[in-house]
Amino acid sequence: MSLPRRRGLTAHAATTGVDRACRMLRLPAIRSPFSEVAETAEREQMSCLGFLAEFLLAECDDWARRRSERRIKAAGFPRVLTLTSPP
Repeated sequence: MSLPRRRGLTAHAATTGVDRACRMLRLPAIRSPFSEVAETAEREQMSCLGFLAEFLLAECDDWARRRSERRIKAAGFPRVLTLTSPP
């Protein structure tokens, strides 16, 4: 079953819809910078496909970063070592 397409949404209604959808779908990397990136895309006359690709790639990058952090935390390493810290 598909939902009917809505045409003629105001900018505020569209932004609110994107925010709610991102919350429901748990897409924090898209939700937080959406307004700024949308304004930049409009100014640069980015295509819908380019706009969508930018956001999906940002979400994938954020997802991979959080996954890596979870794995490191789950590994239970005794302490964090960096190249600059003494052994």
